[in-house]
Amino acid sequence: MQMRESSKGYSGERTMAEVELVFLGTGGGRFATITQKRRTGGIRFLSKDLNMHLDPGPGALIYSLNMRLDPQKITAVLVSHGHPDHYTNAEVLIEAMTKGMLKKRGILAAPHSVLLGNNECGPSISKYHQQMPEKVIEIKPGVVFHIGDTKVIATEARHTDPDTVGFRFETPDVGDIGYTSDTEFFEGIGKAYEGVRLLLLCVMRPSGNPWKGHMTPDDAIKIVEEARPEMAVATHFGMRMIFSGPYRETKLIEKKTGVPTLAASDGMRIRVGEEIRVMRADRKQRVLEDFLRSSRKK
Repeated sequence: MQMRESSKGYSGERTMAEVELVFLGTGGGRFATITQKRRTGGIRFLSKDLNMHLDPGPGALIYSLNMRLDPQKITAVLVSHGHPDHYTNAEVLIEAMTKGMLKKRGILAAPHSVLLGNNECGPSISKYHQQMPEKVIEIKPGVVFHIGDTKVIATEARHTDPDTVGFRFETPDVGDIGYTSDTEFFEGIGKAYEGVRLLLLCVMRPSGNPWKGHMTPDDAIKIVEEARPEMAVATHFGMRMIFSGPYRETKLIEKKTGVPTLAASDGMRIRVGEEIRVMRADRKQRVLEDFLRSSRKK
């Protein structure tokens, strides 16, 4: 596997055969969300025929604009489950995707809890907003659908929202990308991601600090060992993980599995092509409050 990492800005445009992931947030859980110690805007997927926003939590809109990612170009919004750090900005992104709710356009894919509600949470997106995407897909493990040329498979996850799903994205040009969403470890979870080139793991807690429905590096090690991706990326860090040090915690995964593993950072971009290229933001992270304060001064 070829992987390059840099802390400088990109040179050149994304090639036609590349898929680019932009991390608009790498935080998760209540207190990381409240404090914005790590952003919670989700992940934007970009390719020649794909402009998709995955798990648009608080800040998804403002951080998209901050990084010059036009939300009106989005063609799909995917939400993995009905917790605020994953869905809060879904409605406003739907408004952007549908040109201010004036044009039926794009895809909304989300589980039952988000669309209709269950005994634990939801619904998270109003009926008003659900009527405007061209297609609304209720997803559960095993459901398959397409966004452009990309095949999307909903995978099993076990979280406090019982309808939570992960995703496997099968792209025609660069191979497969997996996203676990929030989940605890269970036997066979890694099998759903076997053969992916890039595996994104929501590692909320540090090693030795388990919490039901969530993942630690100890759990991630078992998933990576079963899936054997070319590269793994840990993201969605809670406060304990942030204070423990995501870089140090993530290196435990790489050391145990031998699979190159990174801790995601806010603003980081990954391009998946013939090789996997990682580019970290070259500016110091600012929390949402700082961004809004500076905007008001202009």
